Amino acid sequence: MDETNSILEGHTDIEKTAYLGAIASIATADRKATEDELTYISGLCNAAGLNPDQSATVQNAATDISGTALTNNLEVLKNSNLKFSLVADLMTFAKYDSNYSEEEDESIHKIAEYLGVDQHQFSLLDQVADKATNTGIDTTQNNPQQILNGSGIKDKLENAGINSSSLLKGLVTIAAPMILSRVFSRGMGRSSGASTGGGLGGLLGGGGLGSLVGMLSGGRGLGSAGGLLGRILGGGGF
Repeated sequence: MDETNSILEGHTDIEKTAYLGAIASIATADRKATEDELTYISGLCNAAGLNPDQSATVQNAATDISGTALTNNLEVLKNSNLKFSLVADLMTFAKYDSNYSEEEDESIHKIAEYLGVDQHQFSLLDQVADKATNTGIDTTQNNPQQILNGSGIKDKLENAGINSSSLLKGLVTIAAPMILSRVFSRGMGRSSGASTGGGLGGLLGGGGLGSLVGMLSGGRGLGSAGGLLGRILGGGGF
């Protein structure tokens, strides 16, 4: 698979910028991104084909602790199929180390509700995240459709208004859950174990997955994003 032609393929640059900006905001939560994190975020922007101005917008989202950037990006995603990819990816990153906390679930629920993802759609995306987590990283990267095989999940997604093909354009199937699990662990509540390289290594500056995860190790996890989300998404309610 040619990753440079695959990351968020088929979506507009505005949607890509909003998606990666939301990723950057949530990953860093209530703090500014480190230089290492900004380097890897820049690599993702390059892999998505964003121009320098768009990449700068994403980088700014990673250093904005007011929540304004996240709000603006989520507003864009409300009208994009990438909102489903974002929710599924957040779930997969949080579930990856088998330590999916109530705080993380609550944070993701807040984002999903803000995006207009209903409970039935949320439940289906949760099934996709479980499948992505259990399928295996190599299989997920080389055959993204494997996530949708069995249990009639593809038809269920389509019937619920979720474009299954678009869903597979998110980072969960292109970068694999492992790639950003460490980035998200800093903003979501706990740390997870390091892993071995592969995938988008060249696009992220060489060194592969192990380099990325190792450089960003020692983080906190998605649950700690709750304070930021509460402030910008309505103080704990909608």
